[in-house]
Amino acid sequence: MRSGIKQRGIVLALMLVLALVAAACSSDSDETTTTAEAPEATTTTAEAPEATTTTAGEPMADAVKTCLVTDLAGVDDQSFNASAWKGVQDAVAAGYATEDSTYLESADATDWQPNVDLFINQGCQHIVTVGFALGEVTAINAEANPDIIWTMVDNVLTDENFAPLALPNVRELVYQTDEAAFAAGYLAAGMTQTDTLCTYGGANFPTVSIFMDGFARGAEHYNEVKGTNVEVKGWDIDAQDGLFTGSFTDMELARSTAQSLFDEGCDMIIPVGGAINLPAGDVILESGIDAAMIGVDADAYFAMEAKYQPVWLTTVEKAIAPFVTLAVQEQVEGTWTAGSFKGTLANDGVGLSPYHDWDSRVPDELKAEVDQLLQDIKDGVVKAAFTPVGY
Repeated sequence: MRSGIKQRGIVLALMLVLALVAAACSSDSDETTTTAEAPEATTTTAEAPEATTTTAGEPMADAVKTCLVTDLAGVDDQSFNASAWKGVQDAVAAGYATEDSTYLESADATDWQPNVDLFINQGCQHIVTVGFALGEVTAINAEANPDIIWTMVDNVLTDENFAPLALPNVRELVYQTDEAAFAAGYLAAGMTQTDTLCTYGGANFPTVSIFMDGFARGAEHYNEVKGTNVEVKGWDIDAQDGLFTGSFTDMELARSTAQSLFDEGCDMIIPVGGAINLPAGDVILESGIDAAMIGVDADAYFAMEAKYQPVWLTTVEKAIAPFVTLAVQEQVEGTWTAGSFKGTLANDGVGLSPYHDWDSRVPDELKAEVDQLLQDIKDGVVKAAFTPVGY
């Protein structure tokens, strides 16, 4: 079986202790259009964390007000902002976060500090900041407000010398996504009919490039194993650079970027950067080419609009929502600790989603190879040059 992401509160809490690394408005609604719904009778699909000490929706006496600041893609990015907000919503449903827990979207980098200031003034007890770009504002404000617990999603704080900045009131959630992306690259190399894979990203941030690098390395591994010559356009492993739109919101630019890659023969694509993957799906659906996409962060088959379901081969998932929920839960229970929490294949922090509509097209032999590859990465049998995350 593929390494799906399990989101059961008690199990994940135990696993996170073992995995502790020293090393995407209003809050009046309980629903969000980007919340993923699990399919029935599918054991590898993410399940919502279970409340362990209270009835769902019943506030605990010491529930904490939890507030989230998005990056520029917004809370409806169908990606990591949406997943982080889902984690806060789950904490509210479980009684760990107060009903007035909320979020603020950032339309520009100049919004980050005012958003944080507003939350501090509103008495937020736990502030979640999402994305690599919010690292500096998180560090500055966490140091200035030691009585507030902070969760930094997808980034490790650093000092002026770029050394890890371990603050006693900050937990950093980081993910070894290249482990799962490696298997996705191998899968795509086994599925391509043109021997051409491709990728593009919003910007060359570590949390973006790690998907692209892992994907390219997985395809390279397939070539080594099979003696093939599958090419990956959009990422250069040696240069550690690739094809970037420079925006997480410009959909026209994303569409032209995807179109150019398809014009070069690509038939398996992994766009990285929230909803900028959807224009690639539009090209596939409107042109009728036989191609597939690989999603990132949350299972795109459910996170994105239903019309795109036929194009998703799989998704490289990160357990963002349950990790955020757990951070709030542990603050309430008095077991919270600071530091970097690293999601890996071994602790179900990352994984591949089911193949969904593409399941019948993936050969059984290739499925078995991908499953074994995931296990071999878990066991350390396959030691690829994975990007260091955490500290």
